Amino acid sequence: MSDVRSEPALYPDGASSATRPSPASEPPSPPARESEPAHLRHPSIPPAPSLRETIGEACGLALASCVLASIPAALRVSRAGGSFVGGLVAAAAVVLPLVAIGISLSRAAGRGFRMVTGLRAGRSTAAVIALWIGLMAPVLLVLGAVLKDKTNHRGLGGTTFGVLALGVAIGSAAVAYRIVQTGRWLVDRGMSARGIAVGLAVLAIGPTLLVSFPLLRGHDDSPHAAIVAAALIDGVLFAVAAAVAVTYDIGDRARELARRYGVAAAGALLVLGALWLSLSAPLGAALRSGGGLAAAMVGGLERWTDRDGDGHGAHFGGRDCDEGDPRIHPGAVDLPGDGVDQDCDGTDGPAAAASARAAEPAGNAADPASGEATTTPAPTAAPVLTPGNHPSIVLVTLDTVRADHTSAYGYPDKTTPRLEQLAQKGTLFESAYAPASDTQRALLPLFSATSYRDTAKSNRQWPTLRDEANTLAERLRGAGYKTGFVSSFQWLSEERGFNQGFDHFTEVHRDEHPERGVTGPLAVRAARAIVEKEQASGAPLFLWVHLFDAHEEYRRHDGFSFGRGDKGAYDSEIGFVDKQLGDLYDAIEASPLKGNVVFIVHGSQGEGFGEHDVKGHGRELYEEMVRVPLVISLPGASSAQRVTGRAVSTLDIVPTVLELAGVSGESIGVSLVSAAGGAPLSRPPVVLRNGKRGAIIDYPLKLVVIDREKRDRVLLFDLANDPKEQHDISSDRADDVKRLRALLDADRSGDKASKKSAEKTD
Repeated sequence: MSDVRSEPALYPDGASSATRPSPASEPPSPPARESEPAHLRHPSIPPAPSLRETIGEACGLALASCVLASIPAALRVSRAGGSFVGGLVAAAAVVLPLVAIGISLSRAAGRGFRMVTGLRAGRSTAAVIALWIGLMAPVLLVLGAVLKDKTNHRGLGGTTFGVLALGVAIGSAAVAYRIVQTGRWLVDRGMSARGIAVGLAVLAIGPTLLVSFPLLRGHDDSPHAAIVAAALIDGVLFAVAAAVAVTYDIGDRARELARRYGVAAAGALLVLGALWLSLSAPLGAALRSGGGLAAAMVGGLERWTDRDGDGHGAHFGGRDCDEGDPRIHPGAVDLPGDGVDQDCDGTDGPAAAASARAAEPAGNAADPASGEATTTPAPTAAPVLTPGNHPSIVLVTLDTVRADHTSAYGYPDKTTPRLEQLAQKGTLFESAYAPASDTQRALLPLFSATSYRDTAKSNRQWPTLRDEANTLAERLRGAGYKTGFVSSFQWLSEERGFNQGFDHFTEVHRDEHPERGVTGPLAVRAARAIVEKEQASGAPLFLWVHLFDAHEEYRRHDGFSFGRGDKGAYDSEIGFVDKQLGDLYDAIEASPLKGNVVFIVHGSQGEGFGEHDVKGHGRELYEEMVRVPLVISLPGASSAQRVTGRAVSTLDIVPTVLELAGVSGESIGVSLVSAAGGAPLSRPPVVLRNGKRGAIIDYPLKLVVIDREKRDRVLLFDLANDPKEQHDISSDRADDVKRLRALLDADRSGDKASKKSAEKTD
């Protein structure tokens, strides 16, 4: 067995150990035994860590990675009304186990990789991969956002993204490789390896972290776009942070601390995060509202603890106080004096029905038992609508305006004084609903004059209206009307077929981006131009104006200050849109159309602000997202009427317009002309549908059904006593649930039959 010191090794002067004499004072080295550990035979090789030390080091690295990568999630929690520190702790704790496992596996794989390629090559390769992901991800996110903003054609946008993304991936890989090679070159020339490592880590994580900050402003017209983007960014941050932790040598001191205390520190974070989520319901709600990986995992864990199928879990932020009884959960009706806390608020107290009834606006009462709507009497002369006299019709769509944020519907802030003035000369429908909370299902039927399922359209997410559709405008033009439309949104475009039947079709969104700028004044100016062109024609005019500004992104407008936060900005937008409505009304009243014009103003759909742990619109069917303003003012009306006690739909606008124009034929909905003239209203229950969510409103009862694979979730609300839908009474009103469910299922059956028929024609 040879001595390792006798193997040839060049000294700096070129002499070898075989020819260079040893100092006299240097004792001979004892022969090495093959049975000795490698680190004793080769002192330059450190001893392999024990399993406990390996786990501790992985936990320590995972802890640092998770805290850093959870900063965007914590900022989103803070914006949603929660605690920044709580959000940081909870988000890091939820993801920590996965990251720790990932780091352990990555380090094991890295050691095996370096045994093949060598230590230097292995670390360099890992550094290139980490930097490549960190550079590529934010560029792709920005590229996707730009293409989404600039292209209306989804196929073209997707193809463009695919081609450019390939170039970005290749370019990012080349740049990452060159940066790492430069770092190695600098280290070889004496620069601090630790400083270079820190610089590379900043380059890997920094751009993605910066890209995440714009998400704090909210989300766009796609209801879950921000949630998806947040999850993608969180995933990239966690992946890059873990890759950086695996790649770089953290130093002997830090490694020793991690091996000793990593497991204890990670365990403490897990316990603290779990306790914070369990004891703070607002933190759990804010975390889920902000979206991202942690939010998805918390929501999944809570649903995993929902053993009784009532939609509420008992852990991970859930507040179900009895997982054995589906009648007991947050939001259930609490029966006073029975010794049971049905709504899980900690006390056995009375339901909120009495206080809700006391808070109901005067003149808004209805007799649910009568089944009839109540119309407040008009003390003055009835509107002037004579046979053969077809008035001009001005239809105004207020995009994303919910009824309960308008002062016309009792909102304490004066957000809509001009809508109030119009209601003083017309009829306000207290319980008006959009057919869905997404823009497509809310607006497309108004154009096509048929239901969404029966409309001749493409199968795209934002469908194109086909030529064979017999649109509302075409039917009116066939009856002798001049027709005009002013669009403020990219989807409502000539390219998508929405110009069918319109003599004038103006797209103001081509001059000002609706989600980044202000389009209301442009829309009013375009509408006035149409009135000026047609006022001398002698034909009645159908003018439809779409006002988009209340849609997110919310902006604050001078002179419309209604508080802080998103709600304050949203109310400012509503006030600004109301001013545009007033300007349009004044222009019509100053034109020759005055005296023989019908005004119809409605909201497209509402907007949620976390009332049911959901923001925006497009999926849920709660009141804040589907109850909208609807006001109809007929010629000659000079006093206010209010229709209560019966739900109506914005789909009823179509038959109302057709009746006013004297156009016969089938259409959706029920005409509201008689009700606007003071007659009692009789209407079937209103059906709403969004994908797997369906609702039916037979005022005051509202049934919501959420389709699930195992068992559907069914909710029943009494809107007269519970307008905010906080108390599910389905377990106490089984007969009503059965009756309304049958009506909703019948509508769904018609939907499926119609869909199959459409597929055959395609």
